[in-house]
Amino acid sequence: MPVRDYDVVFVGGGLAAALLLKELRGGLSGRVAVVDPSPLPTDPSVHWSYWSDGPTPYDRFAINSWRRARVGDMPPQSIAPYTMRLVRSGDVFADLATRLESVPVDWLRTSARSIGARDDDTYEVSTDAGTLRARWVFDSACGVEPVFPAPHGPRAVLSGTGMRVASDRPAFDAETVTLFDPLDDRSFAYLLPLGPGEALLESATFGPVAEKTDAAPLLRYLKTRYPGASFVATHEESGTIPLGFPPPRTVGPRHVLLGTKRGLVKPSAGYGVVRIARESEELARLWRKGLPLPPSRQGSRRWRFLDTGFLQLVQKDPRLPLELLGNVMRDVSLAGSLGFIDERLPARQLASIFFSALPVVLRRATRK
Repeated sequence: MPVRDYDVVFVGGGLAAALLLKELRGGLSGRVAVVDPSPLPTDPSVHWSYWSDGPTPYDRFAINSWRRARVGDMPPQSIAPYTMRLVRSGDVFADLATRLESVPVDWLRTSARSIGARDDDTYEVSTDAGTLRARWVFDSACGVEPVFPAPHGPRAVLSGTGMRVASDRPAFDAETVTLFDPLDDRSFAYLLPLGPGEALLESATFGPVAEKTDAAPLLRYLKTRYPGASFVATHEESGTIPLGFPPPRTVGPRHVLLGTKRGLVKPSAGYGVVRIARESEELARLWRKGLPLPPSRQGSRRWRFLDTGFLQLVQKDPRLPLELLGNVMRDVSLAGSLGFIDERLPARQLASIFFSALPVVLRRATRK
């Protein structure tokens, strides 16, 4: 197959690529291609819960929202200025697909193998269906070099199992989400009520590798927390989120990383989907102004230090990060905890976070 030339090639056609394409539509003057075996995922829809203190592209798809939350048995508290929302991924992707129908893009249903720089300042993308040349490459394919997470840094996996449940009687406080409730010494549950008799219940487990899907702890949780009520699971889902740092460098200045590969993953999907949207808006703003696009997102030294410590806890003992999160979320306001994960907590407010985390960090230093 002959080499095909493009102005822009997107390697990976998921959420990050679709959001940036939506932001740039009308501003792409050359030929554009998306390389992905199944662009705009058609997998069964899953639920995304997220928090924000301002509007996001997902808000109009929300099937519920909350301004109050609790940790375990603690009293509910306001999470202002944040709002928690729940959306279905399928609704978001269906809308993006409709918006992109009029954008002149070649959707190449194939897999990319490598990305390389050429002497003429263009890039070469090798795929199963042939070779592409491009002036710009937007890369969200975590398994294509350079890979995410970076292989020489600390890394971990957040595994989750979820179910949508219906109760035979009113059981849930429809105004309050539960953000953290331990299931055992390695995993915790969070619950998002959709009404007095229906909720989305999910588990989260940190570890060096992905865990198997297991709904049994969630069923035990329901029986313990809501005695006397009976529940039926009407939907089940599972997934994993890689935790780690982005690749330290790209192939060149116009090889721009997107999505999780850009360095957006924290131990929460709620952090990731909002940050991906913000990054798409910022990259589009720079593109329209003709300004350089940073190839990847490197957090400040302070946040990188904290992220490194958290990942090292997971590698040392998967029970330690759960204990740390429990301490922080019980000792600090929930709004402060969400701001901390969102990297929007002022430095002067970090002292209480450090004091809550210190016992766990010291235990890591002494545990064999």
